Amino acid sequence: MGMLANYQSISNDELEEVMCLDDVEELQENVDVEICDIDKMWDALHFLLTGKSASEPIKGNLVSEAIVGQISISKEDSDEFISGIKKERVKDIARVLQEIDFEKYMDQFDMSHFAKHNIYPNIWNYHDEIDEIKDDLRTSFESLKAFYIKMSQRGCAALISIY
Repeated sequence: MGMLANYQSISNDELEEVMCLDDVEELQENVDVEICDIDKMWDALHFLLTGKSASEPIKGNLVSEAIVGQISISKEDSDEFISGIKKERVKDIARVLQEIDFEKYMDQFDMSHFAKHNIYPNIWNYHDEIDEIKDDLRTSFESLKAFYIKMSQRGCAALISIY
């Protein structure tokens, strides 16, 4: 199956509560929240846009934070990565994502570079699927951007789960 990334709407107050909980599973199952699912492309998208794996978050970088969050919530011994972004920061992230010319990144896309850096998921040797992989990256970016724009407009924070 692999590690999937989900982004969901949350209020600043709920985010503060989550930071004090041991288990956020119940909150993640709330059917009334907005969800963005970029499946397995979280690390690839982070690498494409920042030049670094998501395992090396760039503190203070809004693009990096869009993918891996601003505030780490998960415990060190957890199999699940959970983080959050306060609503004020969501607005900044939405603005920055709207300014990105994604096709410039796609013009420089080189699967061998992803393979060399062991970027997840391990699909970089499937050269016959390059068009599908590029489409997945585009779709993931557009979904993530739309999510942050909507959350910014609604004044919401964000909860990120990679599991």
